[in-house]
Amino acid sequence: MLMQKVIKGISGISSDEADHILSSGIICNWWREVNPLPNDQVPLRLNERNLIWHQNRYEEPDPLQEDLPFCRRTPFISTTAGVVERDIASHTNTMTPAKDIALRFATNFWKQDGFLFFCYLFVLNKKSIGHRAFAEEIRELNIYTGFSPYQPEGEITAKIIIPPEQIERYEFYSLNSVQNDISSGRLPRPSKKVPNIEYFLPPENYHNIKEFLS
Repeated sequence: MLMQKVIKGISGISSDEADHILSSGIICNWWREVNPLPNDQVPLRLNERNLIWHQNRYEEPDPLQEDLPFCRRTPFISTTAGVVERDIASHTNTMTPAKDIALRFATNFWKQDGFLFFCYLFVLNKKSIGHRAFAEEIRELNIYTGFSPYQPEGEITAKIIIPPEQIERYEFYSLNSVQNDISSGRLPRPSKKVPNIEYFLPPENYHNIKEFLS
């Protein structure tokens, strides 16, 4: 087992909601829509079909869920750890850092303010879809060998909830500041950083930590 550091980009929330996440965790859309969560259905929803839909058919109508967009009731949570892509023709590897990917989603592709949550997840380096405690490294082509156009997002997929003890901090990014930084040739800088002092349990107290790409 490894502790994989990841980043979750979230758009469309307020600072108060971001503060609340530090104490309550990041929950899946299914839980957000159906509360209380029907716990007896969780093992039935954590399957490979739903994971593939989460990755590749996220906004499509789901015939198993009254033709609602799949994202409305997904039991999964997308995060990123960055990715390396290989260009065979040019004999090069190109790395996309986790923060770059997460910031695109946090700002709704450069349309609004956003938040980055810095977390860690437990991974097994093999498929463990039915076990809610372990995340899926769907960016890893040696584990998930099927083609996905979204593999370059470097996704590590959590399940049901990322608990507050695994969330280190959040960073707030003002869209205006991000745009000014980019136009000036600078890396985007957060307008605010808020550590999770009360709940976070540092993974360094344990072992087998795997950093995100930066």
